[in-house]
Parts: sequence; structure tokens; C-alpha cells
Amino acid sequence: MNNKKKIMDIHNNPNSQKQYSHRFHLPKIISRSGQKPSRNARINFVIISVLLIFCFVDLVITAITMGRMYPGVSIAGKDVSFLTRSETYSLIKSQNLKRNFTIKVGDKVFTTTSGELGANYDTQTTVDTAYSVGRDQSLPSLGLTNSTTKGQIGFAYNIDQVLLRKFTTSIIQSVGHDAVNASLQVNNGIVETTPDQDGLRIDQKYLNKILAIALSDARDQNISLEPTVLKADILASQVGTAKQQAETLLTKNVTLSYDGKTYGADKTAIGHMIVFTSFIGIDGKPQLKAEVSSEQVAGFVQSTANRINIKPVNKKVTASNGTQTVEREGVDGLAVSQQPAINAIVAALNANTDVNFSFTASPVAFRTEVSQNGALGGLNANSYIEVSLNTQRLWAWQDGQVVFSTPITSGASGYGFGTQTGQFSIYAKERSRYLNGSQYGWSYNVFVDYWMPFNGGVGLHDADWRSSFGGQDYINGGSHGCVNMAKGSAAFLYSWAGVGTPVWIHS
Repeated sequence: MNNKKKIMDIHNNPNSQKQYSHRFHLPKIISRSGQKPSRNARINFVIISVLLIFCFVDLVITAITMGRMYPGVSIAGKDVSFLTRSETYSLIKSQNLKRNFTIKVGDKVFTTTSGELGANYDTQTTVDTAYSVGRDQSLPSLGLTNSTTKGQIGFAYNIDQVLLRKFTTSIIQSVGHDAVNASLQVNNGIVETTPDQDGLRIDQKYLNKILAIALSDARDQNISLEPTVLKADILASQVGTAKQQAETLLTKNVTLSYDGKTYGADKTAIGHMIVFTSFIGIDGKPQLKAEVSSEQVAGFVQSTANRINIKPVNKKVTASNGTQTVEREGVDGLAVSQQPAINAIVAALNANTDVNFSFTASPVAFRTEVSQNGALGGLNANSYIEVSLNTQRLWAWQDGQVVFSTPITSGASGYGFGTQTGQFSIYAKERSRYLNGSQYGWSYNVFVDYWMPFNGGVGLHDADWRSSFGGQDYINGGSHGCVNMAKGSAAFLYSWAGVGTPVWIHS
């Protein structure tokens, strides 16, 4: 009862109502009819309305693009909006996709076709790619935005990378070249300047990209490219110091002497000694400098030494049948020492001083030339084996001297088994083996301790079955072509002669 009275007092007492009105204000407003909705209610209404509109739009977009391309989709400039996949496929198939491309680089023109580049257009992949435009978004409305702003695609294709690289490389090699630095050279004692030249370069990756876009567009294309200009590292304006250095070197005197005679170098000769090398200057840029080259100086010293040197006359000896005959005596020669002269010239000229140098000389011993009388072309080996069929003897030669001699028995010439004459060489060495003639149609099978073949199945070897060697028994009692000898003789040759030792057999 008391609580009810308090509530009535609040409604009847204005002061009390003012004091407690905040507790009951909201329910009173909501409960009254004809009042405006609250701010939150209005916001919720707007959000729900917008969502409903978006849903409606998405439903409409889904309906009108069902099985069709999104609006705004184009393939290489051809609008395919709202076309079905089959209609798009037919549209692409009806086009001639063989295209011509003209690429102009400076004043040079290069042409090719899609066929020459090995391009094959993939119609099905192109249609699938076009159909996917817009459908890769989470909402149809977002897909519509994407298709109308980014719906332009090119033709899908496959290309032969080898043919593409070959074509682009031909352009680069035809147009591109490195920059050429300014250079100096001395001709007839005068220092001349060759100016620098700019280079040109084409980026092959960029060229490939341009062609890829052109192929995707599937239209005849005229492409203009501007190559990158490459500047030389050393310009003609930067070689003045090196030129002055070379001109100073050309004023120097170079004099060589021997035995009272002098040999000088004129400006042309000194010019051949000068080379220009690059280095990094204190400013961090490459520069040229003139200096004297040891290799070039060596050429001048060699030509001067040739005027002084005396060539030795070699002793000529003919060797045959184990004896030597002197055909001509030898005479020593003379040769000046060249390296000290080279060092003196290089050091003096690089120090910008004159050169005055005297040669020293040393005798050059003659050599002994041994030739074999009747040999095929002669033997120039230090060691070789000589066999005479007429005398049935073998000699081992080393450095022009006979170091071993032994009688032998050669092939039985009376039965057509004579040992072949000529120059041969030992091509193998074997110990303790059987020699079997069955592979040559012969019936022998003999054991030898030392075997040194030099002509197919013919070789040097011991023959224990023989009681003697030498003489004329070989004519009817010789071997099947081999050179037989005593075991001791074969043992010496086996240890003395290596594989490759020449064997000279004569009559």
C-alpha cells in the first residue's frame, strides 16, 4: 500500500517526476504511438535494405550470366559479352589467327609471322579463360565490377621457344654491338687516335615480352624498338696524356752494338715497341697509358740478333752396316744473348732515357746429323735398330754410335718368306710366350723368352732351336719372316729397346 502511494506521489508531484523521470523515459517514448523510430533502428533499416538490393542485383547478374560470358569481357579486342561458351568458341574459330609482325629497330626492319615463331593458338583454353572472368570473385556483383574493368584478355597460345629465341637473337646480333673505346696506335712513327664509338643493346627479355603481347593480341603488328645506347669507357677526349707519353718515347735513341758495329732503332721500330694499356685513374675512370712491351722489344732484338748470329754447320755422317762415314765436318756457330738487351731497352725507355747496350755472345756447338744410306727417308731417332739381310747382322745405334751388334737369321727368302725391308718400330714387348703360326696358315708353335714384334706378326725374338746364326743358311733355312737371334742377344735388346724404337731393315 505504501509503495503504491509512492508511485502515485511521483506522478502527481512535478518535482518528484523531474527527479525520477530518467528511469522511465525510454519505456514511455517507445510505448507511445506516432513517435519516430530511433537512430539505431533507422541504421539497421538502411543496412538491411542495401543488403536486399545487393542480393537482388546478384540474383539478376547470376540469372543473366548463367552459362554466358560476363559483361565487359573481350578477347583481343573482340567483345564476347553475354555469349555462350560455344558461341565464343565459334567466333574465335572463324578468325584467321595467322599474323604478320614487323619490328623496326633504328633503320633496320625485321619481319616474321606467328607460324614462323611456331605459335599455335589454343581456342579452348582461351574460351575457358574468358568464361572464368568475373566468376573468380566471391559475389556476382564483384565479378561484374572485375569483368567491366579487367575483362580484356588475349588469346592463349603455345610457342616454340627455340624458334622465338632464334628470331630475337638474330635481331640482337644484327643491331646490337658493344661500345668501342678510343684507342691509340703508332704507324710509321706517328701516334694516331681512333675515336670511340657508341654501342647499342636490345634487352632480349623485353623483346620476348613485346612479341608475347603481340601474339596474344592476334593482330598484325608494327613494333618500333629503341635500342639502349652504350657509351664507351674511354673517350677520344681522354687519351691526350697517353698520346703525349708515346710521342716522348719516339724521341729516344736506341742503339745496340757488337764487335764494333752498331744497330739502331728508328721511330718506326720504337713505335712497334709501344703498347697502350688501360688503368683506373684517381677519378675512378678508365684511362690509357703508353708503355714499352717486353714482347714487342723482343721482336726488335731478335731481328738485330739475326744480323749478328752465325749459324753452325752441322757435321754430316752416313751410317750403314754398322759403320759411319763422315761426309762433312761440323763448324761451331755464334749467338748473342738477347734477354739482357731486352731488359735494358724496356727499363731505359720506361724511364724515358736513351738506350746504349752492347751484346755479349756465346758459341753454338754444331750437331752431328746421322743418315742411313738407303733408308726410307732416313732415321732421326737417337736410338734405333739396324738389320742387314745381306750380311745377316743386327746393330743397335745410340747417339750415332753402335752400342751392340749380333748375327741374326732372317726369313727364308728361298721359300718366299723373306723378311720385309723398310722402316718399322717395335709396338709391343712380351716375355715367355708361344708363337703360333696357325693364324697365318703355318703349322709352327714355338716357345720364346723375348718377343718384340715390329711388323704385324713379324718381330725380333730368340730361337733356341737354332745352333748358329748368320751366314747364308737363312735362304733355305730361315724363319717365316721374323729376325731370329741368340737368347743373350734378345735379352739385351729387350732391356735396351723400348716400345716405339725404330727398326730399319735393308738388304
